[in-house]
Amino acid sequence: MTESEFRRHGWRLLAAWAVLIVLMLASLGSAYVPLGRGNVAVGLAIALAKAGIVAALFMGLARAPALLRVVGCFALGTLLLLIGLSGIDYATRAVAPAPFQGSLR
Repeated sequence: MTESEFRRHGWRLLAAWAVLIVLMLASLGSAYVPLGRGNVAVGLAIALAKAGIVAALFMGLARAPALLRVVGCFALGTLLLLIGLSGIDYATRAVAPAPFQGSLR
């Protein structure tokens, strides 16, 4: 790696760090803004952007071989499948209150 490539890579990492800090502050700020269900959407969008930056730059998936990218996409798909199935289970489960239990005295 030449000195110019090293500097360019360093600036790229510094810019990614700065963007991650800004996104962290945006996440913190959005927690104090009453948006109702919009808070969840904004929080997930910010988290997705941060995860994309980390995966592309710090994990090196932007310049990784094709097989490593396929494995990363498969892992992401598996995670989304598990989250979706958990959401479906939570949404379709019957809500039954716990039976009342009298005092044990």
